[in-house]
Amino acid sequence: MLERKGVTVSVQVTAIMLGVADLSRAKKFYAEGLGCAIDKDYPGFVSFDLGAGSSSLALYEREAAAQDAGVSAEGSGFRGSRSTSSSRRAIR
Repeated sequence: MLERKGVTVSVQVTAIMLGVADLSRAKKFYAEGLGCAIDKDYPGFVSFDLGAGSSSLALYEREAAAQDAGVSAEGSGFRGSRSTSSSRRAIR
């Protein structure tokens, strides 16, 4: 919980997106290696349901993830990860 100026904000990560060099290999690792249930499976994108109360995990091809983030996939500062979050505000 974060509190600022009398407003309490509950921060919760709802999705984790990773850009990967080899989508097929990464999909196999998470699905077969870790046992994550595939939620959506499209060319260039796959998401996993990590269970009740957990964030979801999405894998994109690295180039698409970089384009979405507005950076070059070739750059030294981008390694293919990005997170999104949502919050609920409780005003006291």
